Amino acid sequence: MSAEDRRGKPIAQWRPRVPGNTDVGTRLVCVQLQVEHLHQLPGRGTDTVHGAIADQLASQARRLDDVQTRIVHLADALRRDLQRVIDGRDAEEPSINGLLHNSAPTLDLLAARRTELHRSLTNLVEIYKGLPPFEAQSDRQRAASLRGTVKTSSTPRTPSAPPKNTGEPHHRHHQAAPRH
Repeated sequence: MSAEDRRGKPIAQWRPRVPGNTDVGTRLVCVQLQVEHLHQLPGRGTDTVHGAIADQLASQARRLDDVQTRIVHLADALRRDLQRVIDGRDAEEPSINGLLHNSAPTLDLLAARRTELHRSLTNLVEIYKGLPPFEAQSDRQRAASLRGTVKTSSTPRTPSAPPKNTGEPHHRHHQAAPRH
């Protein structure tokens, strides 16, 4: 039995169900490059410039999603704890003391990291958009290009004749012009 979101669509099992928006990186890349999934980026997994940048895009998007997920988890935990304060249920829970003292710096660091990752991901998207359209090579084209790089001669080589011994040294040194 699979879990479903509010719209009835299956939720990916590897993603924990958390409140809020946690796929900001993935969505940014997919919307900007007009693909449904990161693995559909043209050139992904190929040994090309497109492939290298597409792999970086996917990796960076997942890192941003991870940081966003951590922010959402922390914010949700803070919300629940602060709701206890609002409701007057915090007196019996000593763990709430110092809650913001410990969580605020973590939240600040995560938010700064998220901003940094978002900026970097946006730059990568612009670089990828600036590439010429990706054209996948067929197996026949790949084989032809490989054959073209390995040139073989159809005529056998004949060994060259050994140099004649003229009594002079094999390597002539530049002789300076005589001084007058």
